[in-house]
Amino acid sequence: MKKQLNVCLIVLFTMLGLQELHAQSLKTLTISASATVTDNLQMITIRHLDLISPEVEDGYIEISPIYSSYAGMFKIIGNPNAKIRITYLQSETLREQNDGIGVVEARYIMSAAEKDIQQQSQLLDVGEAVVPIGDNGELFIWLGAILDFSDALPGLYLSEFILEIEYI
Repeated sequence: MKKQLNVCLIVLFTMLGLQELHAQSLKTLTISASATVTDNLQMITIRHLDLISPEVEDGYIEISPIYSSYAGMFKIIGNPNAKIRITYLQSETLREQNDGIGVVEARYIMSAAEKDIQQQSQLLDVGEAVVPIGDNGELFIWLGAILDFSDALPGLYLSEFILEIEYI
């Protein structure tokens, strides 16, 4: 049975001005994520993806799911040693909500491991992966991203990150 997980990402950009935008200094960037999965698969948000703390370099923020402490972290709880398929949106264009002129290009990157050891997690295939749940019924997922702010303008950018999880 396929379960759909909606992780709602709300990106709010409040910038000091257009000149500072070109200098890539952000004043506020907020992201919220929540998850609910029913049946005998559960997903718990341990840590939200942090897009406020990382430095913007050359118009980009890059958060590695394997090495960055800013990566989001989730725990899937299910049947021990079962295999699941994880399908997710890999990239999208976020448009500024009020005027629709500014855009942020987002590319999402995920990794997974049977134990809570981020540096030993494995990158998931592009948009879909088959991974085993550990002996103890747990699977850890880390969510990273590469965000391109080169065409961003001050404003509100919203996204809904959808993750589908199913036993196979």
